[in-house]
Amino acid sequence: MTRLLFVLLLALPIDTAASPLASIGPESGEELLARCDPALRIIESGSDAGMSAEQREAAKSCFAFIDGFIWGHAWSAWRERSDMFYCPPEGFSAREGVSAVVAYLRELPHRRIQRAHLLVFAAFNRAFPCMPAPIAP
Repeated sequence: MTRLLFVLLLALPIDTAASPLASIGPESGEELLARCDPALRIIESGSDAGMSAEQREAAKSCFAFIDGFIWGHAWSAWRERSDMFYCPPEGFSAREGVSAVVAYLRELPHRRIQRAHLLVFAAFNRAFPCMPAPIAP
């Protein structure tokens, strides 16, 4: 009986849209910008003073998403022995990533209909392009 109950519980649909554990990747660029604007304000001011609890939460989720993206992409490139789609500077962190993403989304508002994870790739590729290695004579 316990096994049957467990299987039935697994089959129930879960509403992840309202969940704080919902994935940001499938969100739109509009939603990503709404999360990352407060994060950029924290970076620029050095504080979250004057922000609402919702803005602080949005900023935290933006920092976490960008940081996870950076580390996940680096790990994937290393594991698969493939080139990265962008070439971040030494010591690259979520702080630089947030700034690049917000700048990209503000500059190209027509791109905000796309999914967040694709927009982070595009923003990083634009801000940190890989330069081809010089060809030796």
